Amino acid sequence: MRVKRDQFEIMADILENVRQGYGSKSALMKNANLSFSILRKYLDYLKEKGYIEEKDNSYIITDKGLDLLNRLNSVRKLEFQLAELINELSKELS
Repeated sequence: MRVKRDQFEIMADILENVRQGYGSKSALMKNANLSFSILRKYLDYLKEKGYIEEKDNSYIITDKGLDLLNRLNSVRKLEFQLAELINELSKELS
């Protein structure tokens, strides 16, 4: 069973796709695996905060968006490392 993504993972997925040049709504829906209504909610938020800009019916990532993406990726990496450490400790202590 797949674990439901949190809002930070969804934003990171959207920003990463936009960074890679997949900035159309249809590409984002497909690549980020989101419904149109959920995608629109996140696009509106990211645009309002200045993380992305709309240009020619597509989205581009801003410098502020790149910074956020880098920080979100750092959090993902730390979460993975923490999960590994907890797993190792659990095995050691059981």
